[in-house]
Amino acid sequence: MDATDDTTMSRRSLFRVSAAGAAAATGLAAGTGSVTAQYDGWLDNVPNYDGTHDYTGQDEVTVTVGAGNGLVFGPSAILIDPGTTVVWEWSGEGGAHNVVANDETFDSGETVNEAGHTFEHTFEDVSEGDTFNYLCTPHEAAGMKGAVAIGSVDDNLVTPGSGGNGGDGSDGDADGADGGSDRGSSSGGEGTGTGGEGSDSDGGDGDRDLSASDIGALALGFGFAGALLVPLFYAAHQMASDEE
Repeated sequence: MDATDDTTMSRRSLFRVSAAGAAAATGLAAGTGSVTAQYDGWLDNVPNYDGTHDYTGQDEVTVTVGAGNGLVFGPSAILIDPGTTVVWEWSGEGGAHNVVANDETFDSGETVNEAGHTFEHTFEDVSEGDTFNYLCTPHEAAGMKGAVAIGSVDDNLVTPGSGGNGGDGSDGDADGADGGSDRGSSSGGEGTGTGGEGSDSDGGDGDRDLSASDIGALALGFGFAGALLVPLFYAAHQMASDEE
């Protein structure tokens, strides 16, 4: 094996292990136990839960009832200040819904399927660190659950409008309309990378070599997971070399 072989690996060898490596790294990160500690597993089966959306500093916050596929609250977890009013607004999707706190702090009453219907609650007489878990009674099993945290939270914070998955999808549509935005390109990065094996604009074949700098850039793109994946990339390279 010459020096060039030591600093490059085929694209196919790289992507052969990237999915498995990313899954392993994600599992390790989740294993820290800090991400959902605030909610004691309440949001574990909520499909659009992506962290707690930080609305501190706002007097009023709106949560969509029937966001996404119609069976989630959007965002599912929010952080607010004491005294903030939360307004739940029905989208009209997913059937009839209600909003009921586990501890009966608030209850919207009978289920409603009318778009534009609202229910609100002002979080007074609360303390920093308090958490209020709530649900839609008929759709709890489908993961239609939410949480309101007061003041501070032991969770990853999401900046509203940053492109997280917890909203009703309006941010994502705006990015798509832009066409050339970096965020739009990033969100499709995995699919583009995989498809690139057969459709490189420079006409190269699917096994075009990646340099060490390319591998480093890809690892940085994965963030924390990327740091864990670098050794796996080189291990895959060795395995591919042995097979050849």
